[in-house]
Order: sequence, then structure tokens, then C-alpha cells
Amino acid sequence: MDLGLKGKVAVVTGASRGLGKAIAYGLAAEGTALAVCSRSEPLITEIARDISDRYQTAVHWEARDLLSPGACESFIRSTMERFGCLDILVNNVGAGLSKPFEDIAEEEWQHILDINLRVAIRCCRAAIPIMKQRGRGRIINVAALSGRVPRLGQIGSNVAKAALINLTESLAREVAPYGIRVNAVCPAAVMTERWEERIKKVAKESGEDFATAMRNMAKRSIPVGRFGSPEEVASAVVFLASGKADFITGTCLILDGGIGTGISLELK
Repeated sequence: MDLGLKGKVAVVTGASRGLGKAIAYGLAAEGTALAVCSRSEPLITEIARDISDRYQTAVHWEARDLLSPGACESFIRSTMERFGCLDILVNNVGAGLSKPFEDIAEEEWQHILDINLRVAIRCCRAAIPIMKQRGRGRIINVAALSGRVPRLGQIGSNVAKAALINLTESLAREVAPYGIRVNAVCPAAVMTERWEERIKKVAKESGEDFATAMRNMAKRSIPVGRFGSPEEVASAVVFLASGKADFITGTCLILDGGIGTGISLELK
């Protein structure tokens, strides 16, 4: 299916690994020009060059910490200087926090809200005026199932992702008249580096090898019986970025293998 993304320009934040990396590759495979950033200069340089060589598409990349004042605005500005337009913004920067409520310090609350919410707000503020001028645009925020179904022991992440989902829904109503569609993806149990570390810990404790521990964990806790892949999340983002999703806005697309459809299941 031709998604009509060839020649579009997309910004993907936090693109050096995990979901952000898969999303960047997914958009490039559809012919989208990319602006990608990450705090790691070696990683983002390697990925940008590989994408450019593999898909013969233009890639602008920078090593940036988007938590720094003015960094989001500067990155959007440099993207415009390179490409002259901006069609798609994927807000992927984020982090988790696994601590009980009473153990979370004030500065940790500030950090978890800044990295999951404030960075997305700043990128949206920089991108929306550009999209308004063009009369179209797509914004996709990478949230999490825990923003809909709170996960025990992750209250900081739960609250921050819930706020990002609410930003998505609220902003979608405001900018819809300008041809801008705003949606979120809410993954869970997707095999990123973070989940690999969790499974390694479980395997060590149980005396199982990695593959067995992963298979048993999925069988116990994920209705479809397996973990998701970053590429599956990327496919959802690519669809939401395309004209095929023009009637979809303010939606939180859950990709969780069925975890959130019933009583909360904890992955152990």
C-alpha cells in the first residue's frame, strides 16, 4: 500500500535506539526525509548514515539533549533550514521511573514530567505554527499503556504518560481545523533494550536461559503469547503519519498484545 509519505519531512526525537530508531527506519522506508536527534552523537550519526545509505533519503541529524532550554526550538529551526518544511513530528523522547510514591524525590518528579511531557510540549509549540502555515501536519506522541492502565510500582511513569495522552487529546481538538492531526501510540511489552534487561534479571533469578524466560513470561502475562517488536509500533506510527489516517485524531492507539483488555496483569 502506498501511504503517500514519499517526499514528506519527519522529525523523530530520541531516535538512536528502541522505538525511536524503529520509527525512523519505518518512515524512511516509505520515502520520508528525516530529521533525527539523540543525546548520543556516535549512535545518532551511525543510524542517520545507515538510513541515508539504505533508503537513499535525506537525513538531518544532531546530538541534542532536548531537556536543555531552547534545544527543541533550535532543532525544529535547523530542520526547517535544511528542508524548508515539516510535515510530521514524532515525540518519542521519554523515560520510565520504577519507584513507590513515597520514595520519589521532588527532583525525580520534575525530571519524569520534563522528559515525558515538557519536551513534547516544546516540540509541539515549535512545530505547530509551521504546520498551520502549510494547512496540514501530523503529530504522534509515543506514550505507554501505563498512561491508561496504571502499572504498580511505576506511579511516576504512569502520571507522566497519562499527562502526555491528555495533551494529545486536548491538542487534537484545538488544531484539527488547521489540518493538523494529533494522535498517540501506547505500547506495552515491546521488546526494547529496557525489556531485555528485565528478562535477563528474571532469567538469572529463575535459572532459565533468556529465550525460555522470555517465552514463559509472555505465556503467563500477554494474551497473544509473545512480546511485541519495535517494528510493529513503528508500523502504527507510520500509518498515523500518513494520509490514510486523515480521519483519525485525538486517538490513543494501544499496542499491548491484549494486556490492557482485562484485570491488570503484571509481567513477572
